[in-house]
Amino acid sequence: MSTELQSSQKQNSPVLYSKERLLKLYTVDFVAAVSSAAMVSPFIAVVDRSIIENLNGKRNLVDGLKFGLQSIVSKPFQFATSRQFGIVLGLYSSTYITANIVDTTCEQYSIDQSKASLYKFAATSCVNIFLCVYKDKVFASMFGVSVSKSLPKLSYLLFAARDSLTIAASFTAPTYIANALQNSSFVSTEKSANVVAQLVCPAAVQLASTPVHLYALDLYNRPTVSMAMRGQLIKKEYVKSTLARIGRIGPAFGIGGVGNTFFRSYRNQI
Repeated sequence: MSTELQSSQKQNSPVLYSKERLLKLYTVDFVAAVSSAAMVSPFIAVVDRSIIENLNGKRNLVDGLKFGLQSIVSKPFQFATSRQFGIVLGLYSSTYITANIVDTTCEQYSIDQSKASLYKFAATSCVNIFLCVYKDKVFASMFGVSVSKSLPKLSYLLFAARDSLTIAASFTAPTYIANALQNSSFVSTEKSANVVAQLVCPAAVQLASTPVHLYALDLYNRPTVSMAMRGQLIKKEYVKSTLARIGRIGPAFGIGGVGNTFFRSYRNQI
């Protein structure tokens, strides 16, 4: 058998970690996911609540952010044990755990990058969309000004579309953007390219997803108003809501993504 053929077969064959090593890798994946989520969830919970209260007129955005941040500082234990924080922590822990487990499993079976990206997008989308829609439904009820009611079906669909954009920009796009940055010499190292791509992609997609988010919330808050009135509200709230969501998504999938990558780097020591 030729050397080239042997090399090709070796590259295409599964890595097949031992069960003991695979269990250790999955453990690091789990710890990395929860640690990264715990770092960013307090701020995300505050921003999500503030956007909802700003849109329904309960409290303006700046006051909402101040109130939330003061709650974290003055009553950290109460905040950490609140339902608000627990839901957000569960959402992002589950999303990162799913992404990490898929990554490690694809390594185990030597899945090529394009297929691995597709598998990760599909798996993380299913988990994130389901939990994020649940979170938005609960938050809309918890922090709304009206009597609790059902979320309109169209709002569910809009939230799902919003989250699909975010997942694609957070877990799939950074790999390709990082490669493009390296090929164009915008950054000097692979590590720098990965960090830039991980921070920029999730933030940039908020320019498109914020109107979808606002429309979905307004359907819940004002189910009977006209399309023109919804358009006026979105136009009025677009800039500050987009900035708030960029500030929110930076920790969620930017800083959180960088942290998750950092913690997972300890796998190399196993």
